[in-house]
Amino acid sequence: MTLENQWPASEAAGRIGESEVFGAQISAIVSMLRAMYMAHPAPETVRHHFDQLMAQLLSSPYVSDDPDRQLVLQETAASLTRHPNPAAC
Repeated sequence: MTLENQWPASEAAGRIGESEVFGAQISAIVSMLRAMYMAHPAPETVRHHFDQLMAQLLSSPYVSDDPDRQLVLQETAASLTRHPNPAAC
């Protein structure tokens, strides 16, 4: 983003609020990760490593003691590797 574009983006962020900015940023990050996963020459390898990392995270005290956090994390992980629905585009 160029410097002249940063000011309008900063103003827009102020209008929509911190949580909406965070949500928009996460949406962009998720879109990039999904694109990288779908375009990767070895998606099975990526998926294997991702599943290992998710298992470690899910077994950590931060997550394992909180069923709601586990559920949200599992659904978020699933959404990253789910094939997009062409009808929704």
